[in-house]
Amino acid sequence: MPRGLPASYIKKAKRELGEGASFSRIFKRAWQLYKGSKVYKALKGENPHKKSKTKKGGSRKVTKKKRSYRRKITIPMAAVGGALAGVFIEPRSGVGTPFGEIMNGNIDRAFRILIENYTGFQPTTGQWNIMNAKGLHAAIIGIVAHKVASWLGVNRALGRAKIPLIRI
Repeated sequence: MPRGLPASYIKKAKRELGEGASFSRIFKRAWQLYKGSKVYKALKGENPHKKSKTKKGGSRKVTKKKRSYRRKITIPMAAVGGALAGVFIEPRSGVGTPFGEIMNGNIDRAFRILIENYTGFQPTTGQWNIMNAKGLHAAIIGIVAHKVASWLGVNRALGRAKIPLIRI
């Protein structure tokens, strides 16, 4: 489409509006004349024979329908599985799993084992050893697996397949 307004439309607008017309009114009228011309419609690509009118006589504008999405709750299985692994893993000290201690009724001992599994701190000796934190290692591996699956598009594919509640 050419830039600017053709001079012939400015002259035509000056003739219509007369000598006392302001500069802005002349250009406004010139643009109206130009946009109503066949030249403008041919450049724009409009079909002059096709008219879209409503029953009342006005033109109708068709808009795209907006999609509305509801956020669904999904559970990242790798991250949750890694975080829960510390409950079922026996620490390096070999005293039993936290879950087994809870089942036996030793809740105090189960919490000590959980602290060792997730922090590497042994409350009985007062020493820190991050290599003893097996539950923390499993949680980190689960979070990294979740992130890698997201980058590879596995979670997006699960969403498109309409699989409920589950992400990797």
